[in-house]
Amino acid sequence: MNNTELLWNDFCKHFVYKKEDYLKIADFCIKNCEEMKDIAIKTADETTEHTFLFRLPWDMESTSEAVHFDGKIKWNYCLNEDQEFIFQLNRHRYWICLGQAYRLYSDDKYVKAFTEQLLDWISENIEIEKTNKMLWRTLEAGLRADYWVRAMALFADSPLITEDVKEKFFSALAVHAKHLAENPKKGFSIKSNWGVMEYTGLYVLSHILKNSEYRETSVHFLKLALHTQIHDDGMQWEASPMYHNEVLAAYLEVLRVAKLYGDEPFAEEEKQIIRNMAHAAFKRTYPNHHQLMTGDSDDTDVRDLLSQAAVLFGDKVLKFAGFTKLDFEGAWLFGVKGIEDYEKLTISAIPAGLISLPESGEAICRNSYNEDSDFLYFRNGSLGGGHGHQDKLHIELWFNGEQILRDSGRYTYKDVEKRYMLKGAKAHNVPLINNSEYSPGADSWTYKKLPPSLGNIFTKKGDFLLFEGVHCGYMESGVLLRRRVVATRSDIIIISDEIIGNKYNILSQHFAFAENISLKRENNLIIGKGDKCEFIIKSFDERGEVAQDIIKSPVSRHYNQIEESEALKINTEGSYFLTTIIAKTVMGEKARISEEEVYNYAYDAVLRKDEAQGYSITRKEEQYGIVLLRNDVGNGRDLNGIKGVYGLGQTMACAFHKQPEHMTVLRW
Repeated sequence: MNNTELLWNDFCKHFVYKKEDYLKIADFCIKNCEEMKDIAIKTADETTEHTFLFRLPWDMESTSEAVHFDGKIKWNYCLNEDQEFIFQLNRHRYWICLGQAYRLYSDDKYVKAFTEQLLDWISENIEIEKTNKMLWRTLEAGLRADYWVRAMALFADSPLITEDVKEKFFSALAVHAKHLAENPKKGFSIKSNWGVMEYTGLYVLSHILKNSEYRETSVHFLKLALHTQIHDDGMQWEASPMYHNEVLAAYLEVLRVAKLYGDEPFAEEEKQIIRNMAHAAFKRTYPNHHQLMTGDSDDTDVRDLLSQAAVLFGDKVLKFAGFTKLDFEGAWLFGVKGIEDYEKLTISAIPAGLISLPESGEAICRNSYNEDSDFLYFRNGSLGGGHGHQDKLHIELWFNGEQILRDSGRYTYKDVEKRYMLKGAKAHNVPLINNSEYSPGADSWTYKKLPPSLGNIFTKKGDFLLFEGVHCGYMESGVLLRRRVVATRSDIIIISDEIIGNKYNILSQHFAFAENISLKRENNLIIGKGDKCEFIIKSFDERGEVAQDIIKSPVSRHYNQIEESEALKINTEGSYFLTTIIAKTVMGEKARISEEEVYNYAYDAVLRKDEAQGYSITRKEEQYGIVLLRNDVGNGRDLNGIKGVYGLGQTMACAFHKQPEHMTVLRW
């Protein structure tokens, strides 16, 4: 028995299911995963014809334009001068779709396409020094190694997988493993999502090639990256939900393969970090189960990833976050046993309310985990590296499961104007000084400065919520920017931005709305309307009501796709603050919003409008009060309130219709 035969038998023992199991998996997917099955089959059919459109949910750089090769595939083809197409083409994720299509329909055309393309790629590109270097970035090598293994497992019992195919398969994997083990950018890999995906590939290959040195190297770096990159709140440091989830997916693959081989690469505390990553991914989902679009992220459903994590950890909360039945990809990865284990796993719901991720500088409040929930998100954290955007003090909002305020997305990684525009502060729902960027881009991946975020406060008392933060991006203009977001209930939101320092600057707010939201002006307020809800928006500065300008703002929900939606731009000059209130219409009745004098009860004095804000919001039988002080409490500016209700605090709220005796202090 030669070495190839030994490796092949061992590979099949660990990765290949019995034929009757594949039939059961196929039947499960046909009955329960129709949407993803159809996408996989369409991708497979196009792949057999040498047509490539990257549309799979976790394709990191998707395309909206199909590329067809009449003859041989040009593996170094660059679409629209975007090198990301080369990278995506040479990750070979679509070969897994070929394998899934083969198992669903037993058509040899999928095996033929796989073997022909595999052998062609090896023939043209396996000599690293003689081929295009962009095909051999260590990121692609790590992903490709894992995808080849997963694809080959689906074809393993086909007679078309000849001895020649097997020999070249293992020989090429050995080249990948050596390339990954000799990675020259070890420091970069330790701190980057790249490293986790690189060393995941090496870990998989270490078992397939029976190489203990590769295993030791990969586990060392995977553990080091885990301790280096993951915040205590479970988030990967790069400030992009998509890359957090790519890193999570890589660690889940390590755990899956380790289980196949009875290996224990991680200590229990390290497995808990990975589990915390899955929980953080769940916490940072919109009501429609999609990941947040902050940083370089696409609008992607995360339930497949959370379902797979639930299988690996036997986690009831993650099943609550995932699909009712195991997802399409999870069914092929975990087989009949995984499908059955997921079915048996009970659900454990978690309560709605405030979720804070303090190390990441983020907070979320939702009134339920239903798809029709209200949802408020606040971000004031570190940049997080090349995939981070200048989105300090950014907020997003949903009413009734409908997106109201959104993120801008990413669109491209090319060094072009749209890249800078979508990464910049002006594209986000943030305050600005003098309509300028607080940290312009230096190139596609770096910025000219890294101003810190300060003073985050996330607190909820009863129905009242406060998100507060400060950033130092405009210190050169003599300004610290403070944002306070107060919610008196989940559908009445007060966003108050404040200059700490020189007020003789232009203070602006920008709010970008989802594509289905229309805006119209009515006197000094805006009426917004979506498919499920209506709301009003009113703005104020020291002098009173402020007009809002309806503009357009770009949005990119997927790489290579971009459009516009309506947005608001609100400006004031020579005012310490600019405050906007958004209140949902209930049963056809719009909220009434008015300014109120802030009165000091202890010293019988009305506070100046440049030092205190007071508002009342009335809707049907409800009436709420808000008091915002610019400075500390004290010096005759202490027991303050509106409409006869008082308290000692910088930020206070009350529900007048409940006849309160005092204000609820959200920040003392």
